[in-house]
Amino acid sequence: MSISSEVTKEWREYERTNTTVFNAYVKPVTSKYLDSLKGRMKEKGLKIEPYAMQSNGGSATFEMVKVNPINIIESGPVGGVIGANELGKIIGEKNIITFDIGGTTAKTSLVYDNEVRITTDYRLEQTPIYPGYPIKAPIVDIIEIGAGGGSIAWIDSVGNLKVGPQSAGADPGPACYGKGNMEPTLTDANMIAGRIDPERFLGGKFRIDIRKSYEAVKKIADYYKISVEEAARGIIRIANNNMMNALKLVSVRRGYDPREFVMVAMGGNGAIHGPALGKELKVKKIVIPRYPAVFSAWGMLMTDLRQDFIQTKIIRADEGNISFMNEIYEDMVSKAYELYTNHGVKQEDVYIVKSADIRYVGQEHTVRTPVVPFISGSKDLEIIRENFENLHEQYYAFRLPNAPIEFVNFHVTAFGSVKKAEIKPYEVKGKPDDALRCKKVVDYDEYGKIEVAVYLREKLGTGSEIKGPAIIEEETTVTVLYPEQRLFVDDYGNLVIEGV
Repeated sequence: MSISSEVTKEWREYERTNTTVFNAYVKPVTSKYLDSLKGRMKEKGLKIEPYAMQSNGGSATFEMVKVNPINIIESGPVGGVIGANELGKIIGEKNIITFDIGGTTAKTSLVYDNEVRITTDYRLEQTPIYPGYPIKAPIVDIIEIGAGGGSIAWIDSVGNLKVGPQSAGADPGPACYGKGNMEPTLTDANMIAGRIDPERFLGGKFRIDIRKSYEAVKKIADYYKISVEEAARGIIRIANNNMMNALKLVSVRRGYDPREFVMVAMGGNGAIHGPALGKELKVKKIVIPRYPAVFSAWGMLMTDLRQDFIQTKIIRADEGNISFMNEIYEDMVSKAYELYTNHGVKQEDVYIVKSADIRYVGQEHTVRTPVVPFISGSKDLEIIRENFENLHEQYYAFRLPNAPIEFVNFHVTAFGSVKKAEIKPYEVKGKPDDALRCKKVVDYDEYGKIEVAVYLREKLGTGSEIKGPAIIEEETTVTVLYPEQRLFVDDYGNLVIEGV
């Protein structure tokens, strides 16, 4: 059974109903899957309680997840955002734009002052022409578009070239996989442009037939009466434009200046397209973490337990309502402690963060605002109001100093501390000359075709510097360094690109 008052206590009847129906739909299969997985892990010797990643950026025990499995929707991409935030703390960067490109989608999120943005206005399967299904569950605010390595290039009814959202997926995959797909994809275009070496795809463990890429992209070339190389360049350019729109949605269009942010590029294709997009967006620098293709998995290991409690109650933010507001928060905090205690987590390992969705009286939309630990008087209300108005002005470019404000949704986020690995600097020896593998010609779009040096990432030592243009290869991805960019390897093994 799924009961809406147990799934979410936030208002909006249709959204609550939809969320409850989805929760009920996935509950049996999720419970069966988690029980089976846990049983097999115990058989193999696992002696501790396994955790599952949640869409709110925290983890939970399997038993917690089985109650409301809707809370693990989009949990995979969320791991990358949490990982990028933790990486930012390690390297001293508070403002981060995450950029995760896999085989089917490109996902981006914004972290400001090391705070991951959470939303409860998520829509599953939303497209420009379909509203999708609303989900009222706490989810890390991620913009996602259908642009990945397997995205198919096609020509619409009026002759415009499009890339995605249709995807060849992993099976059959791009045409060059030789598994039956004959439609051109973004990976095929990158193969033709020379950015990916077909002989070293997945470290040479996967056979690539680049002739299939040429055959597939030739369909596009023939339609426009251009060369296959020009068609491949057009596919890459359009895919980059689609991705740039997503990056601007989470930054510029929300009042943030990308020049104050670092881009963390991850996923199998993040390092291929990230340097070009970071250059256009004018971010401070671009960071390619170690093992970027599986960076989301590393991010999951850096999470604490997390449970979100949300209660809708519209209350004016004035002194007469202070005790009422504190009662609501205290009740939610009490339920948080009770939940964790029932699942074997000690109360001293739980820490609480309070916030609220606040608006000017008469408005429809709200702004998520930090709230002091305990509202004791008018001074605390002034702090809350100042926090709200600063955020409101950032999002909407105005504030109303004399207008009354009201709380709409009360939020309590309860974290359970989890022991995590300590990340320390380490030194790897090796000079760029030692890492040089060969030279080859690469198509750099507006820069034309350039002969560049190709380096092996595993042989680049700490402090190594490379001036663009250049290609840095590793087993599961390629970093495309553009002219005028400079790359160096930091103390944690990250590739840091400057001059963007």
